[in-house]
Amino acid sequence: MDSIYRTINKLAVKRGRYSPEAYYFTLEALNATVEFLPVRRHLSGPELLQGIVCLARERYESNAMNILDGWGISATVDFGNIVEDLIEIGILSKTDDEKLEDFEDVFDLDKAISEEGWRQQWRINGTGRLIGPVEDLLT
Repeated sequence: MDSIYRTINKLAVKRGRYSPEAYYFTLEALNATVEFLPVRRHLSGPELLQGIVCLARERYESNAMNILDGWGISATVDFGNIVEDLIEIGILSKTDDEKLEDFEDVFDLDKAISEEGWRQQWRINGTGRLIGPVEDLLT
């Protein structure tokens, strides 16, 4: 595990866009989101993003967006960039049909994190597409 932390720290310094904490948090959110699925499988970009919002709200509450901003994150595409970086260094993998665009403008990150009712407005279907308004998949 120390090796992963060292690798991520080097990556964060090399890229200079996001703090190491942004990478660690993304991995934690991925693992937490997969735990909620009935069957372990690869997550789509929107599924991971929803898990990220849920974990950020749970862990950091009203300060969540400030913390993400401090890590260099302001939009959903930032998490796509982080995932791409983690794929590039071999920590994550992707399927042939996944691309950075899966993370672009999926939803307003600040609104999703700051509005209490957001999680009840959206859920993700089995194909990884956001649908709503319905109950949240992850509750």
